[in-house]
Amino acid sequence: MHSNPSAIPILFTHFGDDWIRGSERCLLDLLSHLDRSRFTPVVWCNSPRLAAALAALNAPLVVQLSSFPLLFGWQAPRADWRGYRRLKREGRALIRREQIQLLHANSGAPCQWLSGLARELHLPLLAQLHARYLLRERCTLRLHQVSLAVGVSQPVLTGLRADGMSESRLRVIANGLDLKRLDAQRAPDLRQQLQLAPHERLLATVGSLIPRKGVDLLLRMLQRLRLDGYPVHLVVLGDGPQRTELQMLAVQLGVQAWVHWLGEQPEPVGLLRAGVDLYVSGAREEVFGLVLAEAGSAGLAVVAPRVGGIAEVVLDRVSGLLVPIEAPLALATAVRQLLDQPAWAAQMGTAGRSRVEQLFTAQLNAERLQQCYQQLLVQPALEPASTHWRACWRWLGRMLWRRLGGRPMLSTEEIWQ
Repeated sequence: MHSNPSAIPILFTHFGDDWIRGSERCLLDLLSHLDRSRFTPVVWCNSPRLAAALAALNAPLVVQLSSFPLLFGWQAPRADWRGYRRLKREGRALIRREQIQLLHANSGAPCQWLSGLARELHLPLLAQLHARYLLRERCTLRLHQVSLAVGVSQPVLTGLRADGMSESRLRVIANGLDLKRLDAQRAPDLRQQLQLAPHERLLATVGSLIPRKGVDLLLRMLQRLRLDGYPVHLVVLGDGPQRTELQMLAVQLGVQAWVHWLGEQPEPVGLLRAGVDLYVSGAREEVFGLVLAEAGSAGLAVVAPRVGGIAEVVLDRVSGLLVPIEAPLALATAVRQLLDQPAWAAQMGTAGRSRVEQLFTAQLNAERLQQCYQQLLVQPALEPASTHWRACWRWLGRMLWRRLGGRPMLSTEEIWQ
């Protein structure tokens, strides 16, 4: 029984790894700012850590934890039909028990089984997409069949738009930050902790140590800066499978003395305010860049590649400097510009904070999503999308073409791999 019988129950479904990072943090912040007088959240997820974090929220919440097999995914088993049918049964029972009136998928994956349930039970389905999806994934996850696809930036929706999905069923809603929570983060002075001299400058980056984050490019940038005589250090907040490889690269480049690997930190934004001069990113792909918005909230100027949705978060020459992708020398040049003009860097940091306050708050994110819920409850958009089947035929045609030895007809981003 829901605590507020007049509020509309919504099922939020999250599929992901067992950690609290980008999409998990966004879901937690959304549920913290949801208007409980209008909506009652029920969460279905496969992450024990997320379930524990949800239980720690101040508001009452129903959470169901399950395993989520995925059909035709990148990992075995790729055809777990028994698991798929189990998910349909579990979902149907959960929806009926909690009297769910709207479905919210916190990524593309849950749409694979939620799309069928939405049609069967005549419920609207909103998919909040935090990443780009290949044509293969757009088809197997049935993304064309959702009532409304909400991308965290324009690049996220590019594939669906190219597939012919109607603009009326596409929406961009930027991620939001809980500024009250971030502003409460405190940390010891990093400069003192790292024993930096007054003339030494400190750069910081936050993220998983995986190829997509481009930390290797930041190490090459650091080498260039040190060769040019700039007394800079780089602090890396994050961990991941590439850690050993990146540490070996730092040794090969001769910069190991100026790189500080601090691992995962519970309060990274507090550390960014603790003596850091600039925030740097070497990302090869970033559909939004939540950490870049967090750097702005900390009052830091940002140097980052112009890729994905980064230009929607960092305004070039206003809140940071954007450079070409895969360009460590360009990163070094941009860092030099801001180190040589500290007043300009400080001005950018102020502009970054203002930009976050105006565009990227959790409260604004929740308000815009709640507007979508209200719209879908009135106009569910339940009709099957013929776009889905056209896209599937195109995907199968390309796959067959490749199997027969044909040359790829489009970029690898759009071709089954």
